[in-house]
Amino acid sequence: MAGETTKTEAICLDIRPWSRTSHVVRWMTPEGPVTTVVKGAVRSKSAFLGQYDLNYTCEIVYYSRTKGELHALRECSPLAIRENLRSNYRALVLAEHMRAQVATLAPHGGESGSWHSTLETALDSLVGDAAHSPRRLVATLLDFELKILALSGLSPEIEAESGSFSLRGERQMPISREVARCINDPESENNLQILLDAARAIGVFYAFHLDSAPETRRTVLRMISNNEEGTEDGQD
Repeated sequence: MAGETTKTEAICLDIRPWSRTSHVVRWMTPEGPVTTVVKGAVRSKSAFLGQYDLNYTCEIVYYSRTKGELHALRECSPLAIRENLRSNYRALVLAEHMRAQVATLAPHGGESGSWHSTLETALDSLVGDAAHSPRRLVATLLDFELKILALSGLSPEIEAESGSFSLRGERQMPISREVARCINDPESENNLQILLDAARAIGVFYAFHLDSAPETRRTVLRMISNNEEGTEDGQD
């Protein structure tokens, strides 16, 4: 039985097959993660064809079922498709990582709006050719993860004098003053190596405090910082 009809803005996090013609789509909404069944999604005359894809922000209408987590999608209209993300695989890799973090960690309820807006801002920052340089991508990753840590109540407390921050318990992780400054303001850092050092330090913090996959994150960091186009470190 379908319950209440809900209309909301939603970011497409994940798409999986449900049958030969249907999808299960997971969304991030201002009210929290929502999973919908899209019946007949890939049929040639489906009203949903081209209306959603990964990284899209859409307006959706769904029937909230009273039992279970799968709701029935009724309507979907794209609001932001971020099409040029598809032109650079490194931006796509980072977008996938950010969506996965939100899908894993975002809560339901009143706090979800901040998670939704954080992901939307991060995805928007990947749009445009200038956003695809290694320096910009690593800065975007670091800025996003620091915001996720803040939303989780786990912001690292940087000791500027000693050049360190605390991990779980009494353990301290030493970092340089340049890395400490970068963690406090990653968007203003122009040196790719310092950004990478800061991202690796935050990766250790993540592993200690959040349910994350360190190997996957290291792969993401390696891929987005790969300077294939021959630009110098620290330049767009």
